[in-house]
Amino acid sequence: MLCRTPWWSWLWLCLPWLPAQEAPPAPNPATPQTPAPTTTADGKFPRPELGAPAPVPEGAPPHLRLIDRDTLRNHTYWLADDARAGRYTTSKAQQETVKYITAHFQKLGLKPLGDKKGFVQSYPLLRVQLDANTALQFGEHKISANFAVFGAKDDEKLSLSGRFAWCGNGSAEQVPPNLGGRLPVVALHKPPPMAGTSGDLQAVQRYRELGKRLRSAGATVGVVCLLADHSSLGNTLNYHGLLPDHPKLRTPNGGGGSGGEGDAVPLFILPAASGRLLLAHLGVSLDQDGAPAGAQTEDKASGKLSLTVKADDKALGSNVVAVLEGKSKKAEAVVFSAHHDHIGQRLDGDAFNGADDNASGTAGLLEIAEAFAKGGDRPERSIVFLSVSGEELGLWGSDWFGEHPTWPLDKIVANVNIDMIGRAGTDPQRIDLQVTPSHLHEKFSTLVREGVQLGKHFGITWSSGDQYYHRSDHYNFAKRGVPVVFFCDGEHPDYHQVGDHPDRLDYAKMEAIARLAFWSGWLAAQQKGRPQELGAQANW
Repeated sequence: MLCRTPWWSWLWLCLPWLPAQEAPPAPNPATPQTPAPTTTADGKFPRPELGAPAPVPEGAPPHLRLIDRDTLRNHTYWLADDARAGRYTTSKAQQETVKYITAHFQKLGLKPLGDKKGFVQSYPLLRVQLDANTALQFGEHKISANFAVFGAKDDEKLSLSGRFAWCGNGSAEQVPPNLGGRLPVVALHKPPPMAGTSGDLQAVQRYRELGKRLRSAGATVGVVCLLADHSSLGNTLNYHGLLPDHPKLRTPNGGGGSGGEGDAVPLFILPAASGRLLLAHLGVSLDQDGAPAGAQTEDKASGKLSLTVKADDKALGSNVVAVLEGKSKKAEAVVFSAHHDHIGQRLDGDAFNGADDNASGTAGLLEIAEAFAKGGDRPERSIVFLSVSGEELGLWGSDWFGEHPTWPLDKIVANVNIDMIGRAGTDPQRIDLQVTPSHLHEKFSTLVREGVQLGKHFGITWSSGDQYYHRSDHYNFAKRGVPVVFFCDGEHPDYHQVGDHPDRLDYAKMEAIARLAFWSGWLAAQQKGRPQELGAQANW
């Protein structure tokens, strides 16, 4: 969730949280979940006990009984499995996810609302990617997977065979002169001291400075052994680097591609495991902490690096769109949306599983669709289910839908967007949820006000999510005049980290939030008039 602006820009504004409005505790509070950082013996994530589904609140649509924690968990575990490899936009795993969502909509008997009478809506993308021949060879080893390239130009192509040159940690004191025709090797052991966005920025600067230093010594490329691949030095490459099956993407009107680093050489970056193999090939020993402990002892150690970067306009982003037709007002529609993609996998092969971001919201969307399709009477208005991609890269899929709507835009009365709903606070007696536009926002509407009031049935404590107003897919409806409500749990320590695992979510709370989202959309679909904008208010 929460489009983290594209990789070429790292800063965003975060407004202070507003005071929360307390809600009475739910009659059946969510079962507490204990985060489990390890996988089971078969490599799968453990499944916490959930307990029975909560009863449907009095006065709620009976459809809510079909939104249950166990099925939410089943969808989330499939979406956030290591086999999905982080669901990066346009990747094979993301296309598998598209097929999974399409099959679910088909099974429910929903009508397709994508391109050419199908469920999939595609949009064009420009792509900069590594050619399959990109690899590093040394001794008996060929590294053609689980690596990253930083700082390459869109049309970079080089092939260099020669001896390796040990450059220590890449500092000015350790990089020798006259590196022309050599393959310089740097080992980075100590990660940037800061974590999160600040650490990522430090990591990018470190790579840039290293590339410039190597070029000034006559090198045409650099090889980096990333002995701290679990840090920002590894994470930032998902935004600023190229990885196999992880191209840099942009929309046709979205500005430049990778562009390279100008006066720096491209860096071929290895994770810790293969980095240690290369250092052993050079005869560089490691101390007990895994840091390089000596000089290169194999002076004749050699290898070959092939690097080819190519750009094309052949990539396609994919949304999945379906509709359940309403009754008396079926020409008008409420849109439920959630993005199903994430940021891929780290260069060491560890996936950014994106369980909360946004397997949780996608699971909610699938359950909401099932409740509408199988739970009872249809609403008066139609219901559109929109599963988008490209959210992490700039809200691309929802923007494409807004520009090329497969349901008339002036007939869309509301958008209910769910993005990160799996970790709504640590207090088992309540659900801490954020919503935008809040009552202090100029776009506060009856849609939000009614959603907040419905939250009382689920023990929800509300706070403002206005810092996310521009950062998830609801914004592409809001800017086109459609009333929106966005439910999310906000950022947490595993946000955009490899620790966003499905066993760390609270599925009882997810059940409540997905039911709340359904009920909010149900009211908008049933009411005589459309949701109305109220403007900023003194309270909810």
